[in-house]
Amino acid sequence: MQILRREDLPQKFSYCVATIGNFDGVHLGHQALFKETIKQARSKGGQAVAITFDPHPLKVLRPEVPFKLICTLEQKIKLIEEAGLDYLLLLEFTPELAALEAEDFVEEILVRGLGIKKLVVGYDYRFGRKRRGDTELLKVLGRRFGFEVIVIPPQKVDGLVVSSTLIRELITEGEVALAAKLLGRYYQLCGEVIPGHGRGRKLLGFPTANLKLSREKLLPKTGVYAVYVTLDQEKRPGVMNLGFNPTFGDHYLSAEVHIFDFKGDLYGQRICVSLVARLRDEKKFSSPEELAAQIAEDCQRARKILSS
Repeated sequence: MQILRREDLPQKFSYCVATIGNFDGVHLGHQALFKETIKQARSKGGQAVAITFDPHPLKVLRPEVPFKLICTLEQKIKLIEEAGLDYLLLLEFTPELAALEAEDFVEEILVRGLGIKKLVVGYDYRFGRKRRGDTELLKVLGRRFGFEVIVIPPQKVDGLVVSSTLIRELITEGEVALAAKLLGRYYQLCGEVIPGHGRGRKLLGFPTANLKLSREKLLPKTGVYAVYVTLDQEKRPGVMNLGFNPTFGDHYLSAEVHIFDFKGDLYGQRICVSLVARLRDEKKFSSPEELAAQIAEDCQRARKILSS
């Protein structure tokens, strides 16, 4: 997949089919857009193009609101590439772009910039200044500029309409198993392994890898989770505690991962932790021994969940 930016426009495509959105989470709804875009492009021997924005528009339009991402930009690009798109147009979202009228955005970016033949969008897509543009306006502009608009209906899982907003709520509440159904994969936290206190190995008998958390990434509810850890492209089962270690009186958030049956030094290595199920709340124990006994129970439960 080739990444394009605004300064790379115009592009000369033989037959451009595009889809556009924030694609935060690259969930099942977004994947439906990608599948249709690729199908339409392949049927004409053309190019499938995804258009997205960085930073997320809400960070520019409402900077006072603390907004965390389901996917970092790096994760989003990787997932879009894995979906099979030929090109990704990455537009820098600025106040100037936000002020562009819907009609001007379509003419400047989609028509002159990409020469689109077809545009695939979700049923609730909004765009342009004050989000005035919608699917009906797109159809009007399509007739004016000579491109077809394909609107994809809502995607549902267990009766729920898949959306980034719902997934964000589920993750925040610790409902990672249901969030995974809507995402089409487990929710992941990725980062470098950094030094910790060494309590896991020395005091508790459960060595842990301490994950450096991204400031821009959405974190789930604190607690203990059954997880898979991807290390050197190998998936290993384990448990993760996300929280403040109340037993030891810590006052900062940490993510500590215990990988089952693993011996080795992970400091400085990058790992990805896939959250499969939330096991329990974090709680304060009266002694390290009591905590160690609970961790043993957590590991037993997690092994059962991860092997099923």
